[in-house]
Amino acid sequence: MDFFQTGMGRKFYERDVPKIAESLATIAEQLTRLNQNIEKLNENMAKPEQAE
Repeated sequence: MDFFQTGMGRKFYERDVPKIAESLATIAEQLTRLNQNIEKLNENMAKPEQAE
């Protein structure tokens, strides 16, 4: 019997793998947001301060 034919294998492929994929998508979205925020911060730090 192959792994996917066992109860544990079925659970892994039907429940665990989709949860892992969803979690990876969330991590990718958060990394994108983090990178955008870092880029904005770097841009703001590179601008010369204006005299008041």
